[in-house]
Amino acid sequence: MSLHGKRKEIYKYEAPWTVYAMNWSVRPDKRFRLALGSFVEDLNAVIIIEYFDKMLSFKYGFLQVQLVGLDEESSEFICRNTFDHPYPTTKLMWIPDTKGVYPDLLATSGDYLRVWRVGETETRLECLLNNNKNSDFCAPLTSFDWNEVDPYLLGTSSIDTTC
Repeated sequence: MSLHGKRKEIYKYEAPWTVYAMNWSVRPDKRFRLALGSFVEDLNAVIIIEYFDKMLSFKYGFLQVQLVGLDEESSEFICRNTFDHPYPTTKLMWIPDTKGVYPDLLATSGDYLRVWRVGETETRLECLLNNNKNSDFCAPLTSFDWNEVDPYLLGTSSIDTTC
């Protein structure tokens, strides 16, 4: 389908869970691409840990990020990639790269700021950023923004009122 060809006016995609966060990619070589994040509580999932001769078990949430794109042949959004995320995503954002000159990166916030490198078949963690130097615990990041003029800069905000 050409860029100016006739297209549907409304597109639908049904994620396997309730969508909490989403962001459009602006890369010219990755048209019509979305990142979706959610938190789904899976009460059947159990982790068992052996800890000093004691068996501990607890239930955990099922956390994922899904990358979807428009299949222009079928005019349908399809899942291109899914990866696990260790904490619910409060926000996710593609690198603001309108020329396609930077690596294909996706940032997510939650317990920390994570930057992921997105490939055709896999997504891998590029870096985990933690500014908390004084405690074993971190205050969740509530949001962040990626600087469009200088994509090497990201600003975060936290529930403890720090930026």
